[in-house]
Amino acid sequence: MSTYLNTLLALCCLLGCAVGVAVAGTPAQAADDGPNVTVSAPERAVYNATSTFDVSVTNATGNVSVEWTFPDGSTATTRQASYRFQQTGNVTVTVAITDDTGTTTRTLDYEVYRYTSGRGDSQVLPVLGMLGVAVGFMGFVVALYFKVLPWFYQNI
Repeated sequence: MSTYLNTLLALCCLLGCAVGVAVAGTPAQAADDGPNVTVSAPERAVYNATSTFDVSVTNATGNVSVEWTFPDGSTATTRQASYRFQQTGNVTVTVAITDDTGTTTRTLDYEVYRYTSGRGDSQVLPVLGMLGVAVGFMGFVVALYFKVLPWFYQNI
């Protein structure tokens, strides 16, 4: 059993060394590829709700500037920006990242939804709740009439 474990350990060490050599031999990314941009944004846009947008930039050369452009034409120049959608329909949010190699742009398309309360389908749940209360009360009355009252009259 000990020989088996030693062989397994030696094999793992050899594989680990081979992987380490392969990683060490990987060439570095060329500096002129431009920045790598990752945008974090909400999946949905809701009317009159504030959404937060965030951009992370790696592999940038020199000074990096960020500019968000929102549907109403307003802009933000920070890596994290917030925006309150004040219109419904299809809108676009754009972020432009500029470094010494040029500008990289990402575009986010949204359909902004407006949710209303107190109308339409939102009335279904309260009605069902009241119906449940009424059915429960009727069950209580039936049980009272057929079970409790006969027992009460028999024991008087």
